[in-house]
Amino acid sequence: MDSSTFPDWRRIGRRLGKKLRDGLNPHPVAPGPSPEERRAQRLRDGFKGFVYFDTFEEVEAWDSENVDPIQQPNQPLLLRSAGNVPNEHGPKTKLILCHDYQGGYHDYDGVRPDLLDFEMYSCRYLQFVDMFIYFSHKLVCVPPPTWSNCLHRNGVRALGTLLIEPQTPNLERLLTRKDGVFIVARQLADITGIYGFDGWLINVEQDAPEAYMNWSHLLIDFILQLRKFLGVHRKVLWYDALTTDGDVYYQNGLTPLNRPYAEAADGLFTNYKWNDKRLADSKLLAIEAAIPTENVFFGIDLWAQNNNLPGSPRVTYPPKGGGGTNTGLAMNTLSQNGFSTAVFAPAWTFEHFPISSSLCGSSRGPSVAHHVDESLWTGASLPDELLCDCHGRKPHHTSHYRSNAITRFAQEYPAGSSTFFKTGFNQAFLEQPKTNQLLPGLSSQDPLPNVIPVSIQDWEAIHQGPMTRVLYGKLDSKHPAADCVPSLTIFTKIVGSWEEGGDQSVNYGTRESTPIQRLCLYKLNMPADGSLEATIEARIMRHDTQIRTGFYLAYGVPGDQRLKHAHYTMSPPTFRLEPFIKLPIHMSNRRLVELGAFVESDSEQSLPIALLEIDSIVIKPRKAMILEDMEAAFTIEDIRQVEEVKESRVEKRIAWRWATNPGQQGQVWPVEMPWSQTTGPFSSFTVRVGGGKAIIKAFSTQCSLKPKEIEGLDETVVVQVVGNLFGGGHVHSAPYSLHKIDLINHMNE
Repeated sequence: MDSSTFPDWRRIGRRLGKKLRDGLNPHPVAPGPSPEERRAQRLRDGFKGFVYFDTFEEVEAWDSENVDPIQQPNQPLLLRSAGNVPNEHGPKTKLILCHDYQGGYHDYDGVRPDLLDFEMYSCRYLQFVDMFIYFSHKLVCVPPPTWSNCLHRNGVRALGTLLIEPQTPNLERLLTRKDGVFIVARQLADITGIYGFDGWLINVEQDAPEAYMNWSHLLIDFILQLRKFLGVHRKVLWYDALTTDGDVYYQNGLTPLNRPYAEAADGLFTNYKWNDKRLADSKLLAIEAAIPTENVFFGIDLWAQNNNLPGSPRVTYPPKGGGGTNTGLAMNTLSQNGFSTAVFAPAWTFEHFPISSSLCGSSRGPSVAHHVDESLWTGASLPDELLCDCHGRKPHHTSHYRSNAITRFAQEYPAGSSTFFKTGFNQAFLEQPKTNQLLPGLSSQDPLPNVIPVSIQDWEAIHQGPMTRVLYGKLDSKHPAADCVPSLTIFTKIVGSWEEGGDQSVNYGTRESTPIQRLCLYKLNMPADGSLEATIEARIMRHDTQIRTGFYLAYGVPGDQRLKHAHYTMSPPTFRLEPFIKLPIHMSNRRLVELGAFVESDSEQSLPIALLEIDSIVIKPRKAMILEDMEAAFTIEDIRQVEEVKESRVEKRIAWRWATNPGQQGQVWPVEMPWSQTTGPFSSFTVRVGGGKAIIKAFSTQCSLKPKEIEGLDETVVVQVVGNLFGGGHVHSAPYSLHKIDLINHMNE
């Protein structure tokens, strides 16, 4: 007799068990906003640059013909150089971050955010991140353009989310087809292309409809078709919730009940309650199914370390004390087994700990949340008092956290691509000198320097020994001028203690046994055949005959830990306004693997000494070095007032367009340099209104003005737009005059 005629008692039992649990312990769903309220909120959020969908009807009705340009990111995904950064601590694990920060779509995620009093969440360690999933409790979540810009500039894929929750209506519409094409799959692929991100997490948390006997087969076909529509460079991940039986039944690993989904998708994101046995079983099945273990991302729930959560305790690996500051323990286990990691709620540090409490007692300074985030990633010491609402003992001050930081076990990627690197040290939040508030700028976040050691406090914490001269850096996000000009300042200081009765001299501890000390700023992987050149905008801060300082380039060969260094000494410039230095990148049969600062000194002065102030570093092809030609090849013109209409709401904006200069048609943009699908050669635009009374940074060819930015302007407003080219250089428009009344918006007052 055909076994298919027998009822599936296992599935029936699970469904009856769910109904029984729901009957004994009902969990009523809060009514939430009405459909009209959701629609109005979605409309308001659209003017902030946000795109999401609450219903299948909205997904099906979406049309690519009327796309608001401010909702599109402009930064292309920087293709990281092949090969990973060599490590000294054994195998590494790929890392996904699954963002779920207080529901998502915050004002600071928007394209024109308001000033903040306190820092919010951003990831400062993107060289250790493979993919970033923007997650919110919407049916379809599109990453805000600010996050996509930030991630793409740092080489990280940005993924959206398709989330089917238990209360989501009309589930059957997910798999509706027309002429053999899944309508939702086609729409999701088109949405991905228009809004410039890199794929989807599919999370189905609702049992299959009873009427669909072949639901899992249809769903697998849906995944395969979506991947085909997206192309090979975009990714689809499957979340471990729905099984091939059609039930939501978390497997916490790779099992026969989710294997077909894992094989159809580019990767599997497992639930968080795995253990050593599930890990071993998953590895055996992965080998049997020929699924690369690195395509299985085991979940880690940072919230599981809390002891103040309602209901049953949350559990993640390891079962006791896992998550939170012990996340590295799980990552170590995964790296040893060849699996990848998916961290859920990395913003736990900013959601659970105070963002307004500075440990130094001032109104401006790193918050407790900032310190915990740094500790989670780098192993820095936690503050004694964390001021969180966990009760009783201190669950976050574990005995393991300092030696099990995320960056110890996550795969680190070289900064930049194989032919291009640029940083202006922009952080996600820039301090405004006049108000002492923070301007969110996720779109501007640059690759930030190598993280260990970052500060003198780090050095003093890790150095136990004789007096030693060290280097460290300090990122500064403010400038005394009207515009914020971020920079990195390099300091040197002697740390350690005099050994009683011993030799009271400074130990420099370098490989060459010379007083040269180096601080690696960026790990790279670029050819050293002379085709590239580095341009550094920097100033020497101290002219002292006992101190020689400058930059170094380190060259290596695959499989050889020994590096060759080329040092370039900086001299005080004759004119402070011309601080650019150029470094050739050439060493036969080697690749450029590091860029950093150095100091050579026999001075025994113990006070901190500021050596260098660095504003920017650019590495690009030598054939793209002539900025004058690049600037002359493009124009910015046609500055005008436009209106963006969304149903009954209208927003007035300044708009412009860029074009290729007719006289420069022969100029070819180097293929090794970034090129935007929306803004071409421009990484951003600086819009100066009223002679600089308002200065706006834009990442599309439109921007709006806030009422406060218009106050005090003349009735005729002079507007100038400056295009900032990828790799440096600027293109200035002619000044245009617009009527003030045409720029005033009342909708956000």
